Amino acid sequence: MNAWFRRLLLILTIGGGFVGITVTIQFFLHANKAIAYIVALAFLALYSYGIFAGFKLSEGSVPLRHLRLYFALQVPLISSPLITYRFCSGLQATVAIIQQGFRWDWRLGSAWQFVIHSSAPWGVGINLVALAIVFLLNSRLAVAPKIPRAQTDPSAPANR
Repeated sequence: MNAWFRRLLLILTIGGGFVGITVTIQFFLHANKAIAYIVALAFLALYSYGIFAGFKLSEGSVPLRHLRLYFALQVPLISSPLITYRFCSGLQATVAIIQQGFRWDWRLGSAWQFVIHSSAPWGVGINLVALAIVFLLNSRLAVAPKIPRAQTDPSAPANR
């Protein structure tokens, strides 16, 4: 994996995860219904999952499956009177078509939103940062180049 891409992923997973946990813990102070606590616990679990994936990445193994899932959950923005969903960890740049028209938003940090039966307008959006990361995780940039065995294993016979 490209060193700079790995560093970016570490910042967004571990750093964004800890910021998200802090934001979510602050939410607990204002929650007043059981469903709010359940939703907050779900997002605490998501941010913890991101930290887990970041630590695995920092230890040398490349948990592509975990990283793809974590960032794929950050791609959609859904807004409607029935359900509203948004989740980001570390960085987001969102473009959306909302009932009032075209919108864009960017944020450095972590945030989440999950609302059922609200007065939110109809709309959909995409977090371009998360989408780009998912795309790059599926590209060659995320995969380490194959090194011939002779170069990595000193006991392998040399080609002469």
